[in-house]
Amino acid sequence: MGSTSKGVPIMPALVPQLEYLRTYSPVPIRIEHIRRGHHNAPYADRFTACIPCCLDHIKWDVVYNYQTPDLPPDVVFGADDQDFQPLLFVGDDNAAAQAAALGAWTILRDWTAKDYSRLLRFLLELRSLYLRHQRKRVEFVEDPRVRFEIGTISAMEGLEMRIFTGADRSEEVQFAIPLDIDLTQISRRLGTSSAKLWSGISLQVAFSLQRGQTFTGEKAPQLRLHAPPAMRDVFDVEDVKLPTWADRMCLMEYVPNVQDILKAQVREAITSVGMRRSFLEALGPVFGRPLELETNLFRRVSIMVTSGLFCFLIHFSLPTQFPKQQPTLTFQSSQHFDARGRPIMSRPYTEYPWSPRWEPSHMAQRIFEFALDECDKFKKYCNDILQQHR
Repeated sequence: MGSTSKGVPIMPALVPQLEYLRTYSPVPIRIEHIRRGHHNAPYADRFTACIPCCLDHIKWDVVYNYQTPDLPPDVVFGADDQDFQPLLFVGDDNAAAQAAALGAWTILRDWTAKDYSRLLRFLLELRSLYLRHQRKRVEFVEDPRVRFEIGTISAMEGLEMRIFTGADRSEEVQFAIPLDIDLTQISRRLGTSSAKLWSGISLQVAFSLQRGQTFTGEKAPQLRLHAPPAMRDVFDVEDVKLPTWADRMCLMEYVPNVQDILKAQVREAITSVGMRRSFLEALGPVFGRPLELETNLFRRVSIMVTSGLFCFLIHFSLPTQFPKQQPTLTFQSSQHFDARGRPIMSRPYTEYPWSPRWEPSHMAQRIFEFALDECDKFKKYCNDILQQHR
């Protein structure tokens, strides 16, 4: 990572600092738009840091000076955060805020480019102060409902909150609530450390504000689950149907219901991995030995099938909700190629005999019978494509 996407060399002192940040950050900080200060500068010495906040990202510009690479960077906050003055938290009555402010001040005072960790540590201290700043803003919202919610959930570990201003200048109070879901088995299945799952599964709650910072009636908040992208191959929160928000419900009542649903579905997802394995093992006696098999999560397998003189591949793609949802099948000819030399593929097949209650061996047998019935149609489809290109 010695140059930008446009081929501009990155300031040498900055390169190891960015590599350290990307490798060791405990939260998903993204680095974007590495650039020069002006077009005649020999090095790119500034970038945009996307800092996680309430399950979203805020953007800060981090500005070095290539002529003085040993000095710490300036940080330019967003246009809506002009009142965020992090070093003034030194006099704050909150012990954690004081410690973060002193930590940031100390990092700046003792800055050395030879310590590659300082950039990451500095941004983490600023993030901690920013979250404290946003919490104080939310606490000043003069609305009984918000005050009640804060009073009941403020002690939750890892809770984040902020006032978010949209492009149309509308405002809402957002809460990011970490959910107590054990992801140890998912981590093992993914073959990665728990740190790669970041903070696990969280619930984002947004209450819309009207002008004057008052809520409208008892309108239900917007609710959305968030989870690390690494989880999607095992368990996708987009498939979870959240419980309905009832009238006069509060977060202390709602969150346990969500957690119970998620715990049950995470257990189902782990069970599904074992069921997928059993299904793929059952394919062998019917179809023969697979050409390719994904043996971590058992989501994909490719098998060669022969019908007379026609040979083709069947690619199986198993969903995370297997066997409730059946595999997607795609045929690929080993004898027919399009004008660009690519193997001719079928459409994805999802409509064929299937029941999640069948034994794996019966599932495999029914798919085999479907494939034999469908192969003549697929062969004709391949021949028709070749005729079109002659």
